[in-house]
Amino acid sequence: MSDFRFGFTRWFDNAEIVKNTGADFQEVNLGKLSDFSDEEIDALIAEAKEKGYSYEAANCMIPGEYKLTVDNADYAEVDKYLENALSKAQRLGIKVVVMGSSGARNYPDGVSHETATERLVCFLKNHVAPACEKYGIVCALENLSYGESNILNTIDESLAVVEAVDSPWVKILVDFYHFGFNKDSLDSVRKAKDHIVHIHVASVVNKRQYPAPNDGEDYSVITDLLREIGYDKREGRISFEAHMVDGQNFPDCAAGSMEAFKNL
Repeated sequence: MSDFRFGFTRWFDNAEIVKNTGADFQEVNLGKLSDFSDEEIDALIAEAKEKGYSYEAANCMIPGEYKLTVDNADYAEVDKYLENALSKAQRLGIKVVVMGSSGARNYPDGVSHETATERLVCFLKNHVAPACEKYGIVCALENLSYGESNILNTIDESLAVVEAVDSPWVKILVDFYHFGFNKDSLDSVRKAKDHIVHIHVASVVNKRQYPAPNDGEDYSVITDLLREIGYDKREGRISFEAHMVDGQNFPDCAAGSMEAFKNL
């Protein structure tokens, strides 16, 4: 039996499949969740209670229509979105929201990396942190590959932003697919250990497919590192965020991922 808690980044119609794999929770899309009516949220809560579903995390925190690092960014509109989205996430029991959100955070031509970083720190400190505190939900900054984002690519970069924001409501997610793609350093995870609140995994060598037994990856590197930094004694959550294995459906992929990790 693993000392970690596992989940899958899937939509609500996969909740029964996720539960049947033996996973502990499901991670959903915050942007899409924000479009739900109060009545739809009530129905999800009732169904989760009846069937034992657990929604502890959400990703895609800021939809791409909101631009965070441009000149004259309209943070007032983002504030309205966050109020709506986080209030619904809290009702559903979500504890952490993942800010990958490359479309929102990427900076355009004409804006320097330094300026974009300063704007992101300002946004997180003055808008995200207060909203997250209000609803008791932690924002986790996700490292993204260089092909998807031009900011917050490494754990060191995320750590510098988190330290500048200096709030218990803005922390770090380590996505080990992007981490491996970028050839980031294990020591960067060790340095950031006290700020890591969520994990994503997928196979690097198999082009972001779901982990599976004997797929050519040594996933014990991940679990050993997470135990070394004490993550298993804190949150312990690991989400499988990946593409389908060639020729398989989601139930097969989910079962394979659980099998690959359960004895590590």
